Amino acid sequence: MAGIRFINYIVDSIFYKTNPNFDIEHVKKISIDEKIFATIDILEEEESAVITLKAKVNERENVPFSFEASIVGYFEYNKEASDGIEFEKFLKTNAIAILFPYLRSLVSDITAKSNKFPNYNMPVRNISQEIEENGNIQINRL
Repeated sequence: MAGIRFINYIVDSIFYKTNPNFDIEHVKKISIDEKIFATIDILEEEESAVITLKAKVNERENVPFSFEASIVGYFEYNKEASDGIEFEKFLKTNAIAILFPYLRSLVSDITAKSNKFPNYNMPVRNISQEIEENGNIQINRL
């Protein structure tokens, strides 16, 4: 048994906007650089946590769209099965990694629905490490 249990996730918010100034014929390279943010709310008494994972692309001249998508995941801690690993460490690494594919899928779906541009698939990467290195993680103990 694992030290954390993924309960479920929900879509919190979705925003998509086609860039009216994007001119595909004059753009040589499309460079989509999404930012990923995580907020971890640890409910210590209940040994549970709520994680909000958000992806955002701002409108720029050489990008065909902008978007913001946010999902919320629910997790529980199992101290007996944790092998001494603290709940916060599980949340910062494993829990974020568990949620990321759901966020990627949501972004792919909303960008495909534009019916104007191909869908955008966010690259697979070590998202937990990236969020931590960029300082895009906030931890709240409630």
